[in-house]
Amino acid sequence: MTTENSTQDSSPQLQTGLSGSIYGLITALTWALSPIFIKKGLEDLDSPILGVTIGMVVSTVAYGILILLRRNHISKEPITLELWLNQSIAGVLTGFGTLFRWIALDLAHIAVVVTLGRFNMVVVIVISAFMTGKYAEKMTWKVWLGAALVIAGAVILGLDND
Repeated sequence: MTTENSTQDSSPQLQTGLSGSIYGLITALTWALSPIFIKKGLEDLDSPILGVTIGMVVSTVAYGILILLRRNHISKEPITLELWLNQSIAGVLTGFGTLFRWIALDLAHIAVVVTLGRFNMVVVIVISAFMTGKYAEKMTWKVWLGAALVIAGAVILGLDND
């Protein structure tokens, strides 16, 4: 005879393995490919602002398609005012960050800007610990190793001055 636990855990189950990592891997792939498109775009476009606009349109369309495909998995919880404000502030800051990145790409060598930009991982890891608590955001040696490898890869790519 088996007994079931009477208390149900209402938190979502974490997926492990490849299926749980697919969105992270796609994110890593797109971040890895973006410098190629940035370099090509800066060669062919007259204005970095035009590049930002094209990138934002493509990202918005891709995100919209993803939401349509995954709409059954999106939470049905109501969206609070605090959540709207936090997301709006994050969106504005991301927009300014993207704008300033493209301006930097127009003014400096691509390798320098891309390499320095990869240090954002360290900032995100440290700030997330303060915002979510050190127990909610587990900063294991694997996380730090991954960040170090990404930065090292950007530095190696940056050494190629063609």
